[in-house]
Formats: sequence, C-alpha cells, structure tokens
Amino acid sequence: MDSSHRSSSHSSHSSHSGHSSHSGHLGAPARQARAAHGDAAEELIGFDFTRYFRSLRKYAWAILALMALAITGAVFYTDRQPKIYEATASIQIEPRMVDLLGTGQEVGGGAGADYYKQQQEKLGSYMMARMTVEAHGLHQKLLTEPESARGKLEDHYDLATRRLRETLAVRYPQQNRTMYVTVRSEDPQLAADIANAHCKQFEDYSRGTLAGDTKKQSEALAGEFANVETRLRDAEAALFQFQKDNDLLAVSLEDRQNTVSSNISAYSQKVNEARAKRIELSAKLDRMKKAAQIDVLESPLLTISDVSSFDSLRAQYYTERSKLLEMEQDFGPKNAEYQKQKAKVDSLLSALRAESRRQLAGVEEQFLAALTTERALLAEIDRYRKEAFELGPKIVSFNELARKKKGFEDKYNILVARLSTTEMTGRMNDRIDNANIRRLDPALVPTKPVSPNLQINLMVAGTLALMAGVGLVMLVTFLDRSVKSAEDAQQAAGVPVLGVIPMLAESELSSNDDRARDLYVHQHPTSRTAECCRSLRTNIMFSAADRQLKTLVVSSANPREGKTTSVFYLGTTMAQSGQRVLLIDTDMRRPRLHASMGVSRQKGLSNLILGEDAYDDVIKTTEIPNLFVLPCGPLPPNPAELLMTKRFEVVLAELAKRFDRVILDSPPLQAVTDAVVLSKLADGVIIVVRASKTLREEVKRSARQIRDVDGAIYGVILNEFDITHRGAYYYSYYGYGDKQEPSSTAA
Repeated sequence: MDSSHRSSSHSSHSSHSGHSSHSGHLGAPARQARAAHGDAAEELIGFDFTRYFRSLRKYAWAILALMALAITGAVFYTDRQPKIYEATASIQIEPRMVDLLGTGQEVGGGAGADYYKQQQEKLGSYMMARMTVEAHGLHQKLLTEPESARGKLEDHYDLATRRLRETLAVRYPQQNRTMYVTVRSEDPQLAADIANAHCKQFEDYSRGTLAGDTKKQSEALAGEFANVETRLRDAEAALFQFQKDNDLLAVSLEDRQNTVSSNISAYSQKVNEARAKRIELSAKLDRMKKAAQIDVLESPLLTISDVSSFDSLRAQYYTERSKLLEMEQDFGPKNAEYQKQKAKVDSLLSALRAESRRQLAGVEEQFLAALTTERALLAEIDRYRKEAFELGPKIVSFNELARKKKGFEDKYNILVARLSTTEMTGRMNDRIDNANIRRLDPALVPTKPVSPNLQINLMVAGTLALMAGVGLVMLVTFLDRSVKSAEDAQQAAGVPVLGVIPMLAESELSSNDDRARDLYVHQHPTSRTAECCRSLRTNIMFSAADRQLKTLVVSSANPREGKTTSVFYLGTTMAQSGQRVLLIDTDMRRPRLHASMGVSRQKGLSNLILGEDAYDDVIKTTEIPNLFVLPCGPLPPNPAELLMTKRFEVVLAELAKRFDRVILDSPPLQAVTDAVVLSKLADGVIIVVRASKTLREEVKRSARQIRDVDGAIYGVILNEFDITHRGAYYYSYYGYGDKQEPSSTAA
C-alpha cells in the first residue's frame, strides 16, 4: 500500500511540477484580473442587498415588537386626548353685482384671483373675528377663566378674539367662488354656532361696506368733479390770454407758422436764382474788362455784350475807311474831300469806342444790381428765420396750454359720466338687495370628532416604528464590517467559498481546550461538523480535478480564526479517504500542531532545512491512519528568511514526492509575511475566515497580499459559522450527504 502510494506520488510530482509552474505563472494574471474585477464590482455596487436583507430577517422579531409597542402607545395616547369637533359653513362670493345700468362697471370688487385672496384674508382677519366676538358675545363662551382674572372688557374681547382665530380656518379649495369657514371646538354645538355667527357677520359687514362705498364714491366723485371743472376753466382762460398777447386770435399759430415757412422757402429759391445771375454777370464782366484793354477794332468786347448795332457800325466804319484809302490814292491827303472823309472815319471810330465803354458800364451796373438783389433777398430770409425762431417758444407754450386744457376736458367728460352712473347706482341700491356676498350652507352640529384620529395615529406610530427599526438594523449592519455569510467571504476574497465549518457548542466538547477542538472530527466522525468537513474535502478534490493540487497553504488574516483547526479537519478527512497526508507546522512563532497531536517538536522542519536530520526522523505518525505531522522544530530567529531559502524548496519538493497531500499551517497574513512567502512555493492558498469576527477589509487585504506576489488563492473556508437557522440551505448548497466517499485510489 505504502509503495504504491510512493510510486504514484513520484509520478504525480513530476507532472505536478510542470502543472504547478503553469498555473502559478500563466494563471496568476487571470486570477488577479478576476480578483480585481471582483473588487471593482464590489466598489461599484457599494450596497450588499443580500446582507441587509438577512439582517432584516434576523431582527424581524425586534422590529415587530417595536411596532407593537408603538401601536400600543398610540392607542393609549389617543384614548387620553380630548375629542375635537369640527363644524363648517360656506359663503358664496360673486365677482360683481348685477349691473342694472348696463355700463359694464364692476361693483363690489373684480373677478381676479387677487380679489378672492383679499376676501379670504379678510374673512380670517383679526378685525373680522373681533367684530364676530363683540356682535354675538362670544367672549362669554370662549373664555373659561373667572371674570375677575380677565381684566377689562377690552381685554376680554382681545383674548376671546385670539382664541377664536386659533380655532378658525378659512379655506378656498376649489377656486369656485365658495369659501368655507371651519371652527374646531370640544363642544360641537359651540363650533357650529361660531361658524354660523362668523359667516353672518361677514355678510352684514360686506353689505354695510357696499352701501358705504357707494356713498363715499359719490362724494369723492363730486369733489373731484368740482376740482376738475375749476382747473378746466383756468386752463381755457390761460390759453385765451396767450393767444391774445401773441396776436393769435385772428390767425392761428399754426397758420402763421406755415406762412413763415412758405416765405422762407420762396425767398430761398429766389436767392438761389439771384446768386446764379450774379455769378453769370461776374464772369461776363471779367471777360469784358479783359477785352476792353485791346483795340476796339480787334477786341471781342462788343461781341461779348451781344449788341446787334455794333456789327453795322463796324461794317460802316470799314466801308468808309476803304473809301478814305481810295481817296488818299486818288486825291492825296490834302484834298478837301479826303479831309472830310477822314473826319467821318474818325467819328465812326470814336463811336465804336464810346459804344464799347457804354456796354462795359452797363454790364457793371447789371452785376451791381444782381449783387444788391441777392443781399436783399438774404436779409429777407434772415428776417423770416428770426420770426420762426421767435415762434418756437410760443409754439411750445401754446401746445402745453392746449394739452393741459385737453386733459382737463377728458377728465371732465369722464367724471360727468361716472358721477351720473354712481348716483343712479346708489339710488337703485337703496331699493334692491344687490350684495355680492351671501351665506350658502349653514354649519351643522357635528356628531363625530375629527381629532384624535385613532386610525391615523396607529398608522403614523406603526410607520415611524417600522422606519426606526429598519433604520436601526441597517445602521448596525452597516457598522458591522465582519464577514457574516459565504457571499461576504466570496466577495471580499474574490474566490469561491469551498465550504463551511460549523460553530461547535460547548456541550459538544469534552473539554474546552485546543486539542479537543482539533481532534473533534476524528473523535466524532458522524457529527455535523465532520459531515461539513467531508463536504469541504469533496469540494476541494472535485474542484481540483483539472489540475494538480498537492501542496496547500492554510492561513488566515488574523490569529485565533481557526486556521490550525481547519488544517486538522482537512487533513483528517483527506486521510480518512485513503490519502497519505502530511501536516507541516510552518508557524515558527506560535506552533501548535505538535501539541494537538501529542508529539515532540524538538526535531522538525527547521532541522530538515538546515540538513541536520533525515526525513524519517522528523516526520511523526499520529493516531489517525494515513495522517502524518512534521513539527516546526526549534524556533529560528528569522522564520521568514529560513522559508525563503533554496533548501526549503528542496525539502518541500521531497515531501511532495513522499505524500499525496501536503498541508502547511502558516502564520496569519496580517501579522507576518511567512504565508505570503509560502504562497509562491505551494500550489495554492486557502484562507480561513472566522464568521462574525474577521472583517471584510482584512480578508480583502490578505487576498491582495497573496496576489501581489503572484500567489494562487484556491478558495475560502468559512469557520465557526452558525448554520442552525439556515442549515437546510447550506446542506442543499454544498450537497452534504449526497456525495459518496472517494476511494484512496481515486484520491
């Protein structure tokens, strides 16, 4: 049997080495990715509904008890409260009175929302409550104090009014012109009487106000009419005096302004024509002056002046001059006829020169006349412009006086029509009832109290108690960060839960010591705990069917969480299945395996690592078949460094060849780094979590430490879990009692 196991262990170890290397290096990133994904999912969700639901179900009895207590208190509280009755009367408020005159004028208020809001405030005002108290003597009914303690009558009214307003409410719920006056009192008859009295007082007050308003309106309109009439006369007199002072009676100011404007336009056109004529003459004069400096026979002056007689005169001159030249040739210069002819030619030349001078002087006179005309026209335009400027202030003053007169005329006409309508309305109101506020439904004496309401009180008390209980449970659950369930453990570690180890009751242990607890499964093979451990072993074996799993490190986040006990239970159940199992105590600070098994730790793992002893000398047999123990040996000063040596790897490999399963009991992960070092050398790590003790953050931190060094976390064992209230679930979940025990060969 031993030889077969040894041969199988040798062959399995060769395959285990390759597989372990593959899973430890190639599988580590995938495991880290899965763990990171689990952490991210937990942070994303942020709220474990299952955990809170379990807490609510666990403490449902306390919540129900709190609700029952609150409901009972509400019943006693309601029974001791005074009964309050409520009476309601209604008032209808029309937006306007009947308009008998057909003028469309609103009487008694408008139809807008502001009007009804004003009426609602008026109906609940102190003034209206005071009028109701005084008119109906309600101070005698509302005041319970002796008259000697009330003070003066004025104080009676004031105190009664304040109390009435405390019990009175005015509602306008439907916005349908109907208001409701509600009064609460311990006396139902008094509540109805006060509601009816207040509505009647408001109706009477509205009628009196309407009549008074009509009279006041007539008086106010008459006074305003007289004032406007006087001011209209003054405005007409001021406008007439202004027209008289400015000579505007015969010709209106507008006509005068139009005349001035037309004159300015006409003279402006004439100025433009005169300026054009003057420019033309100036140019002609300049040309004629230049032509006058040339000989008259050669000068174009007379041509510029456009004189028709000049051409005939010059032609005559040239004719006579030709004759003179002929006579000079025929008769000589001393001839009498020649002299006579010469005098005639000279006379014609003088006439030409005189005509030239005359034409030049004429053009100069025309230029001066045009210049004078232009200046006169400009002076006339300036005069009319000055007159227009003088009319400006007069126009402003005239328009102001005219607008004032027109404004007073409009007011006068409006007041005449309004005064006539108001006087007629007042006379009609004296003959008919034209009020727009009427009582609709009177208040009836109530028969049932409205307060206290037992149903509402019970509902409020039960709801508040339920909310308080649920809130308290959820607060306690939120503050409790320990692992409560398999879901908590799986979510915190990011790996599956391999199984649970139930909590042992004190009655199940013969003695309250660690040895009795560690050997409990061996001594009680038919117990519930043994069944759970066998299911744990089966889950590990079946889950590892696709890979080699020879060396296991069992650790926990903190001390005293049951990792050593779990090592014993796991080793015992595996040995019972026919496997050769070796338990190694790698906790070289607080070893315990040797004590529970009753063997000496003088020689052990530390001796093997140092090469001082042989394997058979340090491996101890136990009372459990197929289960062997390797104590820690002498405690070294540096356990972590000793476990990191190459020699320890050789020792662990040799032990894996000798046994089917090698389980290492390591120190806690949060205390020292020994378990982290061992996780790199073993096939996998199993983390033991103590239910309701280990915090989820500690489990998450421990799992992260192992993943940071590329260690493989195989699963989680939930230790000391109370499954009494959920035993059926866990038995069905883990299949307790459903699987057959595997044979040693299968193991």
